[in-house]
Amino acid sequence: MAKILGVSCSLRNARFGSGSDSLIDEIKALDDQDALQAYLENQTRIRAADFIEAGREEGLPFDKIYRNLKKAKGDQGLSNSEAALVASLWGAHREDCEIAHVGLSPFFPMNGPAVDLDELRKIVLDSDGLIISGPVYFGDRGSLAQSFLEFLRDDPECAEHVRGKIYGGIAVGAKRNGGQETTLIYQLVDITNLNMLAVGNDSSTTSQYGGTVVAGDVGTMPDDPYGMKTSIGTGMRVARVVQVMEAGATGDLVDKTKISVWLLQDSAGHEGRSYIEKLCADVEKANPDVSFEVMDFTQEEIFRCIACDVCPVDTGPPEEYRCIIKNGGDLFARMHEQLVDCDAILVAAYSPEDRRDLKSVYQRFVERTRYLRRDDYVIGERLVAPLVISELNARQNLHIRMMTSFIRHNSVMHHSLIGMEMEGRIINWQRLLEQTTKFAETARQVTVGRIMRSGDASIDTHYNPVGYVISAEKRSVDAEKGKVEDSDEIRRANRDQEVRRRLVRG
Repeated sequence: MAKILGVSCSLRNARFGSGSDSLIDEIKALDDQDALQAYLENQTRIRAADFIEAGREEGLPFDKIYRNLKKAKGDQGLSNSEAALVASLWGAHREDCEIAHVGLSPFFPMNGPAVDLDELRKIVLDSDGLIISGPVYFGDRGSLAQSFLEFLRDDPECAEHVRGKIYGGIAVGAKRNGGQETTLIYQLVDITNLNMLAVGNDSSTTSQYGGTVVAGDVGTMPDDPYGMKTSIGTGMRVARVVQVMEAGATGDLVDKTKISVWLLQDSAGHEGRSYIEKLCADVEKANPDVSFEVMDFTQEEIFRCIACDVCPVDTGPPEEYRCIIKNGGDLFARMHEQLVDCDAILVAAYSPEDRRDLKSVYQRFVERTRYLRRDDYVIGERLVAPLVISELNARQNLHIRMMTSFIRHNSVMHHSLIGMEMEGRIINWQRLLEQTTKFAETARQVTVGRIMRSGDASIDTHYNPVGYVISAEKRSVDAEKGKVEDSDEIRRANRDQEVRRRLVRG
């Protein structure tokens, strides 16, 4: 079984050493979500009581309370970040993955150098995926999480081991808009730059950036039901994609991996397209198992999304265009089938320093993909990466915007591919070529794994219109009429056909 490691990045960690092992046994003993809820309520109360016993009731200053807390054995209680992580690990366990836990505070003391890194290295090397949970500090991760990422980056064995492994994140803030999403976005960028692949929470909580939990005072995490759901969903999502990757390593396709390149911003002279076409051609020469299709959308007419209260307008098969905008000149109306017929996606743009002759359809395109997302993630489970050709002083942040938008399509996110242009040439061309070639290899593994596991019930992902009452009511009516079931049957039949048509028979 694949093993998912939960990494707790809280200075208030209650579990470490043998307490991490007993925690895993306790998680595995929880039969359902009600049992999970009761367990978290009990364990976070224990941790709150620890703070009282450590001197809060006596009115001791917090530095003394903290020193007293450090004397604990580490075998009971849960901090808020640990509790959210437990919910996520429980979700991973329910998806038939082995789970493990490590608290970082013993390895990275409050002051001084890190200790026992050989032990931490062993724990990391024994994992197939990571879930990182920690508090929000000023809209960003805490220093323990930062120290852990630096350790992964700087340790040669760990850096090589995590390459291609799956990551999911959880952020705990004191209020609903307490920086959880910015924390996860920044960590998404940095973790993919470590060559890991990133996923968000699962479709049941609308596939966003990961677990987003509201908890301020010690012991309050179980009071946030939506945060609980996003945490569980993150664990489930990490587990499923880890299993996809493992399956993908055991098979192959009879045909080529189809990678669509969506060019959404370019200069009047089409410099971006020229660079990208050459890059794709060079990768195809190096890897005959891949086929790129460069789609230049910069001159296309794209109507603005009108934010329908029900989107898409009806329930049906994924190859069917069901956005309410039917104008024949609209890109999506004309090219829907071509857009969804791919194994992986490169979201591409050219970013010059002088943007006066720049043609960009990026924002209109992204907002129109709303109907693709809400149509049960029809481009989900694909490997996605930003591909940006940028002049040195362009100072655009498109690659970050691309990642934050497209991970919401229930995709698997690869690190950005960025070519740096100076004086009419790409100065890091060889590096860009190597990275794009590796992207193509990873895309094939994801595609094989996706197809091999296409018979799993978990593949029937449904968009959950959280916050959209009218849309939820329409979905309920469609379900009662059998439309949802009919659509699922069509999708399963399509997947079965893809298995027969594309997988190598062993």
